[in-house]
Amino acid sequence: MPPPHPSTLFLLPLLLLAVHLPPAAAAAADSRHASTAATSSYRRISWASNLTLLGSASILPGAFAVALTTNSSDGIGAGRALFSEPVRFLLPRPDPGAAPAQASFSTRFTFRITPSPSYGDGIAFVLTSSRTFLGASNGFLGLFPSASASDDDGEPADVHTVAVELDTHRDVALRDPDGNHVALDAGSIFSVASASPGVDLKAGVPITAWIEYRAPRRRLRAWLSYSSSRKPDKAALSVDVDLSGLLLTYMYAGFSASNGEGAALHVVESWAFRTFGFPNTSHASASPIPSPPPKDQASLKSPLPLPKDHHHHHNLFYTVLGGALGGVVLLVLVVISSILLIRHSKRRTSEKPAVLFDDKNFRGMLSMEVVRAATKDFGSENVIGIGGSGAVVFEGVLPSGSRVAVKRFQAMWPCSKAFLSELRAMLDCPHHPNLVPLLGWGSSEHDLVLVYEFMPNGNLDSALHTKGGAILPWEARFGAVLGVASALTFLHDECEHRILHRDVKSSNVLLDADFNARLGDFGLARVVSHGGVPLATQPAGTLGYLAPEYVHSGVASERSDVYSFGVLALEVATGRRPTEKGTAVVDWVWSLWGRRRLADAADQQLQGRFVAEEMRRVLLVGLCCVHPDCRKRPGMRRVVRMLDGSAPMTLVPDKKPPVVLKSPLNQTSSVNTMDTMNTAFYSCR
Repeated sequence: MPPPHPSTLFLLPLLLLAVHLPPAAAAAADSRHASTAATSSYRRISWASNLTLLGSASILPGAFAVALTTNSSDGIGAGRALFSEPVRFLLPRPDPGAAPAQASFSTRFTFRITPSPSYGDGIAFVLTSSRTFLGASNGFLGLFPSASASDDDGEPADVHTVAVELDTHRDVALRDPDGNHVALDAGSIFSVASASPGVDLKAGVPITAWIEYRAPRRRLRAWLSYSSSRKPDKAALSVDVDLSGLLLTYMYAGFSASNGEGAALHVVESWAFRTFGFPNTSHASASPIPSPPPKDQASLKSPLPLPKDHHHHHNLFYTVLGGALGGVVLLVLVVISSILLIRHSKRRTSEKPAVLFDDKNFRGMLSMEVVRAATKDFGSENVIGIGGSGAVVFEGVLPSGSRVAVKRFQAMWPCSKAFLSELRAMLDCPHHPNLVPLLGWGSSEHDLVLVYEFMPNGNLDSALHTKGGAILPWEARFGAVLGVASALTFLHDECEHRILHRDVKSSNVLLDADFNARLGDFGLARVVSHGGVPLATQPAGTLGYLAPEYVHSGVASERSDVYSFGVLALEVATGRRPTEKGTAVVDWVWSLWGRRRLADAADQQLQGRFVAEEMRRVLLVGLCCVHPDCRKRPGMRRVVRMLDGSAPMTLVPDKKPPVVLKSPLNQTSSVNTMDTMNTAFYSCR
């Protein structure tokens, strides 16, 4: 058989993006085959860009897995990783008096618990109504607060939680049967039921879990195995339970773990999740509940589940047809965007010739052979970070000897969309001393790369929070805050188009050889015409840095960038992360300001070695920028003037004003809209 044409290979990933059957085809299929199970297409997600991380949770190098805890007894001791988009679990019925339809769900994930040297509390799959709440350690697996901070049942009144815990520590006070069990927690740390998992959770090897809840039967079951492909015939845990009182219209799905007095690494290596039981479209009739996803989907090989009945050829025709049409549209969009970018870059080059390197062969476009040689064929030992869009960043050395940072994207949607967004943003803003310079880009059949100047002193996050390292002096900190403010002023007001960064945080502020701050990672950036209003999207960025109105509405603005900058300024001045020990740095500093103790917020590691007036300005500017009312936040140009002392400070109220937002009950997720009620996704690995 002759090899496939390259264009076919490029189109194939786009064909796999078919979200659901076209409405007409779906209706026809339903009318002809009422007994056919409704299937939902699996969306591929990225550990690095589709998860909300709380507490000690982090993405492991190479973005191949997510760690919920660290292998140290220091720090928070608990962590969560949640899929960032809310998942629909209730659907109103046409009859106003009828109870809403409830979704069933199934999930499959592979995890590993490694002692260091002791074991922690364990890991849990969790459904929660809150994307920001993190519970206690010491037996609570980060699921619920300690008794002193909760109601009689062990759960805050405004947070609904359902969890299947894989417990590795016996806590008599919490009624644990032993130190190796699987249990269901329904609104309380005191489990509804528990059982032996059939495996040794402390074995230190990968273990795969399958969990399924069927709403019509009101039954939850869980299986565990050392094999990732062979689910045991008998469930380890089977519970008859009605979860309708705990599952709200929208919930967040993910994982939670804690170490308690131990020190274990709790890692999730792969994950597939789906809801089922809702009709495929808002006009379709309900279909029987489909079977769990087959092994090839769960192991991330194909995002399109195929029906197993004798009519599968008919349904497959419509699925492929819809996917092909969607793929062609996306391909056209990519081609048009690429042409526009090339024309844009040619226009800039004709206006002012740009020499990006001393290397005479390097003028913006790089061959992938050069990039691969520079990064040692994208070797894992050269990985230095993960971008906000999920792209992996490698250190490299060009033939000229210049060190570079190479950001590698997959040449498939939506990775190619992130590449185009970042490239457009970087081409739209000429050189600025506080932006990481883009040196070039390249592409191949499978990869898209952006090449940046290498920043030898890492990022601001590491400089501030790495234990045992040198303390970043105040001069460098104040320069970083002023530098990032200058960069944002440039992006918002001085570029050809207004550029919204959408991911301002300390790990995206890089430090050059002289410790000058350079704002980088434009993977989530949006380019908007001056005076234009960006469209609403699913909120992107990092929890703790996101403005409340942006989280609520999905509409980014320069004022949401200002909020993120305010959190960054407070982080730099105090040495505290955005959320530390369950307290937001914004709330902590504001409480000190209200008690006339603002000076106490200064990072104690500085031991008083800072300019008091500069420290005061940074703290007050930070509070101005995080004002809950976005209309009262200063613009970045005024922020720069307040920082350098050329403009008076904006008045900061003694008490933090409340956040007033409209009810988000009518919001819909991009993965479960009115035309696709059921949700299905799997992790990139």
